[in-house]
Amino acid sequence: MIRIESFVYKISLLFIFGLMAESASGQFKMGARGLAMGNATTGVPEYNWALFSNPAMISDERLGFGFYGLRNYGFSELTDMSAHGSIPTGFGVAALGFHRYGDNLFNETRVRIGYKNQWRLLHFGIVGNYNNISFGADYGSGNAVGIDVGIAAEITSDLWFGASSVNINRPEYEGIEEELPRELALGLSYQLNELALFSFDVVKDVRYPVSYRGGMDINILENLQGRVGITSYPLTYSLGIGYGRHRWDINIAVQKHELLGFSPGLDFMIFIP
Repeated sequence: MIRIESFVYKISLLFIFGLMAESASGQFKMGARGLAMGNATTGVPEYNWALFSNPAMISDERLGFGFYGLRNYGFSELTDMSAHGSIPTGFGVAALGFHRYGDNLFNETRVRIGYKNQWRLLHFGIVGNYNNISFGADYGSGNAVGIDVGIAAEITSDLWFGASSVNINRPEYEGIEEELPRELALGLSYQLNELALFSFDVVKDVRYPVSYRGGMDINILENLQGRVGITSYPLTYSLGIGYGRHRWDINIAVQKHELLGFSPGLDFMIFIP
């Protein structure tokens, strides 16, 4: 009886979120810092999780590894888990990332391989993205390979511009005949001395209206940051804190969806000089 109730619960859950397709999908962008800033990270330089946002912003300063978890709206069945690492070389930066969303009944998995380099003040990056979608039991699965690109420019020492495009090759899951999401994002960030960072993104998914996103990263104390963010579509509010040292940092965030509730997230980074 318990197994039947659990199965009915999961089917009902998928049905409810299926009616809200955008909210039911795993998030494109990873990282608790970005979540706290409304995911307005397209123009944020040296963003630790840029492999999942704008590859042109992948850090070329040092070797780093990260782990991230997000429980969407409090449901364990709607959990995002991801990890990544980046290695600076004499020919640019190589990066590798993994992301999984969902549970055994339904899940999406991504493996990302990225490359970033720069020419003078222009930064550019590309990501190859293997996608797998799987339905429980014998309901099928599908695979697809997407390509993401990004550029960024340091307009002044304090002002950055970034742009990224997701799945520019219009990939489609084999056997399911469903296109992967495609998205274009433009972003700006401004560093106000060492006091605060302001960021703003305009994001257009081909399936949905334009989304406006904004966030602030404020220096509270030495090594301690406070963050807030907002998005317009869907309407969400977010906040978080971060604490970092030379070789590691940790970030905690929570996002409030206007209809679906709270989503807590946490990431942890390790750096090797």
